[in-house]
Amino acid sequence: MPNSKTFYRRRSYYAKKTGKKNPRIPRSRRYYKSEDHSDLYTDENPKGTVKGLKFKSRDDALKSVKKLKKLYKSRKITYAHMRQIGTTMEQRSRHHSHPTKGIKEGNKVWKKFNKSFKK
Repeated sequence: MPNSKTFYRRRSYYAKKTGKKNPRIPRSRRYYKSEDHSDLYTDENPKGTVKGLKFKSRDDALKSVKKLKKLYKSRKITYAHMRQIGTTMEQRSRHHSHPTKGIKEGNKVWKKFNKSFKK
């Protein structure tokens, strides 16, 4: 919305920061790389990304958990990284915009995986 106060405020903030006169800033990247930024779907460090993790169904979630444990055992990811991934997958499945029965079952698998750390 070019007529809103926040649009001009955001535009002037990034103009000062980048040195460009009229930069285009997407709304979703507003807090990119700030200290309080936490987004479930941005990949700010693609170097350590584990691909192929799913929560669509119970079987997909079980395969993903098995994959994570295998990566941890082979020392390709750290214990902390494994926990972060588990927490993220649980939160993604919990806050999905269209939760199906399969997604709810997948959420239970990720929840159980995360509870296993608390022993």
